[in-house]
Amino acid sequence: MSDALPFSGITVLDVSRILASPFASGQLALLGANVIKIEDPGVGDAARYGHSYNKDLAKSGMSSNFLSQNSNKRAMTLNLRTEEGQEIFRKLAQSADVIVQNLRTGTMARYGLGYEDISRINPRIVYCSLTAYGATGPKKRHPAYDPVVQAASGMMSINGTAETSPLKVGPPVVDYGTGLAAAFAIASALFQRERTGVGQHVDVSMLDTAFVLMGSVVTDVMTAGAKPRAHGNSYASIPTNAAFETQEGQLYIAAMQEHHATNLWRGLGRDDLAADPRFTTHELRSENGLALRQEIAKTFLTKKASEWEDILNELGVPAMRVRTIPEAVSESYLDSRKLFHTFEDVPGAGRVTVPLVPFKLSSCELTAKTPPPSLGEHTDEILKAIGYPVARLDELRARRVI
Repeated sequence: MSDALPFSGITVLDVSRILASPFASGQLALLGANVIKIEDPGVGDAARYGHSYNKDLAKSGMSSNFLSQNSNKRAMTLNLRTEEGQEIFRKLAQSADVIVQNLRTGTMARYGLGYEDISRINPRIVYCSLTAYGATGPKKRHPAYDPVVQAASGMMSINGTAETSPLKVGPPVVDYGTGLAAAFAIASALFQRERTGVGQHVDVSMLDTAFVLMGSVVTDVMTAGAKPRAHGNSYASIPTNAAFETQEGQLYIAAMQEHHATNLWRGLGRDDLAADPRFTTHELRSENGLALRQEIAKTFLTKKASEWEDILNELGVPAMRVRTIPEAVSESYLDSRKLFHTFEDVPGAGRVTVPLVPFKLSSCELTAKTPPPSLGEHTDEILKAIGYPVARLDELRARRVI
């Protein structure tokens, strides 16, 4: 394996907060980019003080929200509302490759730091703006968080059961999906820059991402006039794609194709189902879904979920016991994936385990080399590198520019 990472040599100015945008820059950092996280002096990213089961983490400015997406970054404080702060940002931007920002549309331009402003001094810049509803249209200035976009997109309306819907999806899937979309968009723009020598503006919308994440559902609505409903732990047209109670625990199976159904009957020891004229084709199984579920449900109650999981997976039928997240992250089969990295002693947080990127590259190992930084940890180091003497830094700090 090589020591060179995909984004080695790429400098990213990260003017972002909360989750989606810092997650995007965090993925780039794990892939080798030199990411400089820029935060307000004395305050910092609000995510530092956000959700954590351990309240002390939030009090120390190292909440779980912050820890999960800021490994491998350097942090500096800079007040972009001041003329001197804006001047410093422009100096940094002259040699940067990427800017990632998620301030409300027009805010950076008001500071004289929008894409048009920066591209004049650095035509190679890839400038990513991540907002709730995109940089165009009547809602471009409107704010939102993940649950608001879940509501706006209709995602909540198809989550839960008929009795509980509309229901927010538990984890912030729109935030994380938008972060991945932004990282992919930035990578695409950098790839194109290699061909053209010129950067561009990248406009990423949380609402757009939510619709893309529901691609097949949205297509069914807009093409076939579908009116999706919430179906809980089942799939409307496939009765063998559902959760079932067992002797101990709940099991989710996804027998989607004909060979899955054949192997499911085998695993259940139910040759009678294979011969039953109500269940011989996908269409018939869909028409007689309630009867089929009732038959399957009786058999699943004869063993534990963990036993069925082993039996069905060996036969090639997708099936897993429904786990809690603490159970899921403790599974031994995850060891080979090297998905998580543990820092033994992070200032303000102690021992910290964070997820990395959701893929592997054969050419190099992707890992977290440095822990999420404390507020302004690298300010002096970064500014000295672009020519600011110590005395000047002291002066800027006294006036809360940095």
